[in-house]
Parts: sequence; C-alpha cells; structure tokens
Amino acid sequence: MTDTATYPSDEAPAFPGVTLPRPESWEVLPVPAALIALGKSGYPANQFQPNVVVTNQRGIGTTLEEAAAATAEALTGSPEWEEAGRETIEGLGGHQVFRIEGAFRHPQAGTVYQAAVITVVERGPYTDLVQLVGSCSASQVADCLPEIRTILKDATVTG
Repeated sequence: MTDTATYPSDEAPAFPGVTLPRPESWEVLPVPAALIALGKSGYPANQFQPNVVVTNQRGIGTTLEEAAAATAEALTGSPEWEEAGRETIEGLGGHQVFRIEGAFRHPQAGTVYQAAVITVVERGPYTDLVQLVGSCSASQVADCLPEIRTILKDATVTG
C-alpha cells in the first residue's frame, strides 16, 4: 500500500458547520442523524416539545431549486397541509435559502406547524443540502413560533 484516504480532506470534505442562537429556555437535544437540534425546555414527556432540527444530505450536483421543489412537494403531500408562505431569500450567513412555512396534521401530535429553511453548500465534489426545520404544535404557535423564526433567521452555515 502506498497511499491513504482521509476524512475530512479536500477529496472528502467535512459537512458544513452550523451555528444556532439558543434562547435561554432552549436546550441541545440528542437527535440521531441531526447535525444539531434544539428543544424548548419544560415540556412534559406527553406533550409536543417545540424544536429546531438541522440535518444534512450529501449529494452531487443538487441545486437549491431542485431541493426547494422536493421540500415543497414533501410538505404539500402532508395530511391537511396548509401553507403560510414560501420564498427564496438570503440567509444563514449569506447563502441563498428557500423558506417555507405551514401546518399539517400529524397522527400522534395533532396539528403541527413547521418553518423550514434550506440551502445548498458546495463542498469539494459534493453539494450538501442543509435543512433547518422548526416545529411546534398548533397550540404552541403564539408562544414558540417567534423563537423558532428567530433561531432560523439568525442561524449561520459555514463551509
């Protein structure tokens, strides 16, 4: 053997970095397959915990337009989906992002409101689709949605 391959490296770059502002009443949650997740503290186990979960999907050649279309399609296919709005804007520390919000019916949690922000980051030969999704129940929207929106608005993605 004469060579090695290393992760991370130029050929196999690490995933993008993510920084989330954490309001005083929010904690880091252990969520499998998430880069990072936050949840609002103080909710009993039988009640929906408002949260923001950040995930990454690595691909090759994915565009923001393709990712936005796939995200919108997945949400509009949710039971009783009611969209509150969508747009493509600058965010996450200077990236073009697709933002979509709305509510749907979840079989166990009832009506769930979600605010999602996605971007695509070029990383060597890859494109990383970074998704930030904030969720709360319909009864928590008045108290929690402003915090979720602030977390999403002030989050940064580096890489």
